[in-house]
Amino acid sequence: MRSIMQFLHDEEGATALEYGLLAALIAAGIVTAVQLLQGSLNTAFTNVANTIGSAAGGGSGS
Repeated sequence: MRSIMQFLHDEEGATALEYGLLAALIAAGIVTAVQLLQGSLNTAFTNVANTIGSAAGGGSGS
């Protein structure tokens, strides 16, 4: 009975679970943001690649 009471009062597992849920929520938010900004990010990186390619004399970069 004593070990059951110790288990019920132990908060380490709950804390680890909370951190795990928080990490999963943050990861889901990052994935969602990247998916929403995918077109804009693609355009921005393409423009940067073209600018670097032109400055280096490499043409259009594609």
